[in-house]
Amino acid sequence: MCDTAATADQRNVEIKARIPGGVDEFERRLDVAKKLTGAGGELIVQRDVFFKSPQGGRLKLRYLEAPARSQLVYYDRPDVAGPKLSKYNKIEVDEPAVLEKILRQSNGTLGVLAKRRLLFLHEQTRIHMDEVQDLGHFMEFEVCLRPEQTPEQGQAIAEQLCETFNISPADLMTGSYFDALTKVEN
Repeated sequence: MCDTAATADQRNVEIKARIPGGVDEFERRLDVAKKLTGAGGELIVQRDVFFKSPQGGRLKLRYLEAPARSQLVYYDRPDVAGPKLSKYNKIEVDEPAVLEKILRQSNGTLGVLAKRRLLFLHEQTRIHMDEVQDLGHFMEFEVCLRPEQTPEQGQAIAEQLCETFNISPADLMTGSYFDALTKVEN
């Protein structure tokens, strides 16, 4: 998620897309990300615990490997395909196991999602190349909006990246990885 210091909700325009074609197609798009950014990507191993969120949106505790600090993240975005505005807030957490226990007791859990992510930065966009446990290969763009930017400007950037990575409209996801995993498990 984008890191800008603000008291208001942070905003980005994001897309999530399935990568059909297995490892070969994932590797091809990984090469595109490397060429576009001139970097090899930063590996981030995540385990997200999702909690019930009685006011709507999604609430998750993101466990990260040291030396990174874990994070509590609340976000709200429409479940539609294509570029969409996401509003979120997050805070770093030093004692995630204690916080998880408190949230389990107070909110109840929905489930857990594990993934390996390669993070690339391109201008104001975070490009995620994700391998989601029990689900497959995906990619995500988070266009970090500056305060003066409109969601439409972020959508235009996301749409251009979809062309660059040859993302088909049929591969765009409407919900989260966790939503897709829940459907697979049921």
